Formats: sequence, structure tokens, C-alpha cells
Amino acid sequence: MERSLDLVRSPKLNPIGPRWYRYYAGFDPGFVGDVCDALDIDAGSAVLDPWMGSGTTLGVAATRGVEVAGIDLNPAMVVVAKGRLLANDTLSSLEPLGADILRGVQEADFPHGIEPLRHWLDEQSARRVRGLVVRTQTVLSGEGEWPVNVGATSSLHCFYLVALFEAVTQSVRSYSSRNPTWIKRATSYDGVVEISNDQLHAAFTTAVKRLSVYLRSARMITTEVHDAARLSVGDSRELPFQNDAFDSVITSPPYLTRLDYVMGHAPELAILGYDGPLLRELRDSMIGTPTRKDVASEGLALGEFADDLLDKVAGHGTYAARSYYEPNFRQYFVGMAQSFEEIQRVTKPGGNVLLVVQDSRFKDIHIDLAGALTEMGTVRGWIPGPRKDYRNVRSMAQLNKNAHPIARTTKPTESAISFVLPSS
Repeated sequence: MERSLDLVRSPKLNPIGPRWYRYYAGFDPGFVGDVCDALDIDAGSAVLDPWMGSGTTLGVAATRGVEVAGIDLNPAMVVVAKGRLLANDTLSSLEPLGADILRGVQEADFPHGIEPLRHWLDEQSARRVRGLVVRTQTVLSGEGEWPVNVGATSSLHCFYLVALFEAVTQSVRSYSSRNPTWIKRATSYDGVVEISNDQLHAAFTTAVKRLSVYLRSARMITTEVHDAARLSVGDSRELPFQNDAFDSVITSPPYLTRLDYVMGHAPELAILGYDGPLLRELRDSMIGTPTRKDVASEGLALGEFADDLLDKVAGHGTYAARSYYEPNFRQYFVGMAQSFEEIQRVTKPGGNVLLVVQDSRFKDIHIDLAGALTEMGTVRGWIPGPRKDYRNVRSMAQLNKNAHPIARTTKPTESAISFVLPSS
């Protein structure tokens, strides 16, 4: 690294500054810029984010002329990330095209079974929103696949889907909970939120304008960089890239806190056509998912740190420690070990990896995730580099009245940990 991480600001998003999209785990763009400086990343480099979320790493790197690639298992987040990677020659047409989309909207039914938007909206409001989804497909892709084929959807199409996400999620705020990664649902598809045609069009227009202003205020992305960007739905445990394709990885993997980011974006996923078995399959596929599943760890080096933690959890004696929590934590570490091996495969020898992680607690057991993942890297020959810790004011344990008293009264530590991959 060319600069010390001491010069890198906090990764957490500034709550009073503009942001591309509501995302609990979002980065501050300034943090990514600092990291790019520290890693000497500029035009001609190739950067990967295998858990890209709302796409901050890719958006910032792309404005520097960097070739960017990213994946995420959550199709809604892929839409959000792709929507911000518009080339500078398209920005002036965003608001006129948004108005043109609205002029041709007609109400529509969900083409396959029960309308998933009915978890929050009344029937006619759901038809209005579905009509706008169909209209964006007609104008921008000419396709009508369900669920929406995010991998084949252009960044321009994604931009308007992000505007629709924003319009709808603001309308269903009455279903919000204290948990920022969870939204309530009407279980019998009998949602009650009503959105008139005028309200929907006004909210969509406002969102298009706000998002357009955000992109114009950022540094521009050239057509060449936009065209080279590779963003898709994908799994960090099986990266769809060639060996030695990237110079650097900048990312924040899932935390070991059992947050359910899929359900936190259930309205956005409903807009795309996800519900029922598709939604459950998506939840089950996530690293760190709260849904329990057994996985085999034979042949994978998790590291003594992780192995010791799993033993402590299994032997804790509290209810479900051995039957639920240990298998849940094990599937997390197995998924991370598989992801580390894939990251090493697709990153050039001598390349840089920077991860932002957060510690947590299981009852009275401290989960030092930075320590566990640092060891997981070193057992693969990764060379630990500078590390910087930040005090995080946001903690799910502080919102959970049933959390252990230590967890409720202890602010978590967020850490930026770095590695240099072996040269051969």
C-alpha cells in the first residue's frame, strides 16, 4: 500500500450527506476514494467487489477510469448497483425519458400467480405499480420476463427501476420495523397501502430527478468505462471471472450478525417478481443468512480462530447453541472460506484485498470477525497489511431488547483489514 490506512476515513455512510440508495451496510464514497488512494488504484487498474451491495465501491472506482466488476446474490442490489453506473453521455436524457415512460403507463396484473406487491399495497395500487414495471420493460428492454432478468437488464433500465424502488419503499414506510434489515408484510396478501395514480407518478418523477442530480454531482463515468463494467447476479463462492483478472478487491462481506438483507429489500424484490419459494431460495443462499442449514467443512481451512469460536458457541449451554447457532455460524465461515479461495483465484499474484468487517457477540462470547478472517487469509498465504478500527455507533444488538446485556451496552468495532496476495 502506498498510504497508511490511518488516512482512510470511516467506511460508514455520512447520514447527513447525499446517498445513492437506502442501504444499511452502505459505504461512504469518501472511504472508497481514500482506499483507492492507499492502494494506488487509478485508470488501467481492475477492481472487484464480490459483495457489491449498492455499488459504492464500483461507482467511485469507475469515476477514476478503473475497470470494475461486481456481483451480489440479491437481484435488487444488482439493480441498484447497475443503475448508478451510467455513462456521462446519458445523464441529460434521464428526466425526459422518465416523463416519456409515465405517458404510456397502463395498469397491469402480475403475470404469474398472486401479485407479490399485495403484501403491502391494495389491489389497484399494486396494479398501478406493476403497470409501471411493465412499461419500463417495454421501453427499455422489450422483454417481459418474470422475475425480471437482472443480468440482461441495462444500466439505464436499472436506473428507472431504482427510481421505482424509491417511490414504492417510501410509500410502504408504515410497514417498517425497528430492524433496518426487515420490513413487515401482510401475510395473506392483503396489504392496505393505497397509492393513487397521481401519487405514484409524482413519487417516480421526484425519484428520477433526485437520482439524476446525484449522478450529475458525482465525477463522470466515461462510455468506455461503463461499457467495460461487469455487474451481475452471482455468488462469491463461485465467481464468474477468469483467473488473475483483478488487481484489487475492495469489499465488505456479510457480517456474522444473522441480518436478513433479503427480507429488508422484500418490496424491491417484489417489484422484480420475487416471492414465495423464489424469495425463500434467495434467503437460504446468502452467506450469513439467519435461515439454518447444515454444511460440510471438511477440506476447508477455516483457521484455528474460527474453529475455536465454533467450539465455544456449541458448548455455550444456552438454548439452541448447538442445534442452531453453531451450524449457522459454521455455514458462515464455510462460505467465507470458499469465497476467499475464489478471491485468490481471480486476483493477480501480489494483488491487494481490503475487507470491511464488524465484530459482534453471541451472548457473552466476543466474535472478533476481523481476527477470524485475518487468520483465514493467512492460512492461505495472504500477507496481512495495515488495519484500522472504527467505533460503530449502529448496532442491531442495541435495538434488540432480548440481546445479552453486554451486547446491548457495547458499541461494535468496524475494521478495515488488508492483505497482499502471495506473488506466486
